[in-house]
Amino acid sequence: MIQRHYHFYILILSLLLLASGGFLVWAWLTQARLSVLVLGGLFSLFLLYRLWQASSFLPNQVKLFLSSILNKDMSSRFPQTRDKELQQMYRNMNYIMHTYSQNVTDLETKKIYYDRILRIMTHELRNSMTPIISVSEDMLSNAYSSEETQEAVQVIHGQCMSIKLFLDSYHELTHLRKPILTAVSVPQMLGHVQQLYPDFSLTIQCADAMTLQCDESLIRQILVNLVKNAREASATTVTITATAPNGIPRITVADNGTGIPEEMREEIFLPFYTSKESGSGIGLALSRQIMNLHGGTLTCSAHEKKGALFILEFLR
Repeated sequence: MIQRHYHFYILILSLLLLASGGFLVWAWLTQARLSVLVLGGLFSLFLLYRLWQASSFLPNQVKLFLSSILNKDMSSRFPQTRDKELQQMYRNMNYIMHTYSQNVTDLETKKIYYDRILRIMTHELRNSMTPIISVSEDMLSNAYSSEETQEAVQVIHGQCMSIKLFLDSYHELTHLRKPILTAVSVPQMLGHVQQLYPDFSLTIQCADAMTLQCDESLIRQILVNLVKNAREASATTVTITATAPNGIPRITVADNGTGIPEEMREEIFLPFYTSKESGSGIGLALSRQIMNLHGGTLTCSAHEKKGALFILEFLR
C-alpha cells in the first residue's frame, strides 16, 4: 500500500489521526467511559505509529540507496510502483546506480582497453610498415625495372590503405557523436531494419504504439550490425523483439546461428576483438558505446533455441 499510493496513504493516516484526536477531545469533555478513552488512545497511538512508519519510508529508501553506493553494491534494484513520483524516484536511483557501476567498470577496464589498443596498433602498424620500408629501399637503390616499380608502388599503396582503414576504425571508435534524442516509433525503426534484408528471414515483434526516446540512426546502426553478425555466424533466422518489462524499454536480437561461448561474451565487446578474417573488431565495441551514451546497456547471452541473444536495455 505504501509503495503503490504513498501520498494517498499519508493523507488518509493524517486524516484518521486528526479525527481520532478530535474524538478523544470530545470523549474527554463529555466524560465518557474510561474504556472508550483507552481504546481511542490506543487507536490514536496505532495511527501515530503507522504514520511514523510511512514518513520514515522515503528516508529509509534514500538511506538504502546511499548505503549501496558507499558499499559499492550495485546489485540492488528498486522495485516498480504505481505511485508516479515514487516510480520516477526509483527509476532515477536505478539509473544512478547503473551509471555509477558502469563508471567503476569503465575505470577498471580502461587501462586494459588502452593496453590492448596500444598493442594492436603497434602490431598492425609494424606489420604494415615493414613491407613499405623494404620495397621503398629497393626502389631507392634503383634495383627495380619500370614494371617492377609499378608493382612496388601498388604494394606500398595497398599497405598504406590498410593503415588508413585501421586508423579510420580507431577514429570512429573514439569520436562517436553525442546522440540526438527524439521520440521514435519502434515498429517503424525496426521496419526500416527489416527492409534492408528482403532475402533473409528477419522477424519483428513489437507493439504497434511503442515509442522510444533515442537517436534512431545510432540504434538502427546497432541493430543492423547485430543482424549482419548473425548472418556471418551462419544464422538462417533472426528475431528482433521490442518490449518494456516493468516500464524499461528493451530490444532483443535472437538468432539461430553458431552462438557465442560463455567465456567470450564479454571479450567480443573489446575494441578490435574479432574472430573474422576480414572483421575490424569495432562493431560491437561501438554498439556498446552507443548504448552507454543512451544511458543503457548492451549484453550478450545464450539463446534458448541455440544461437546468440543480444539485449539492448534503455534504463534512462
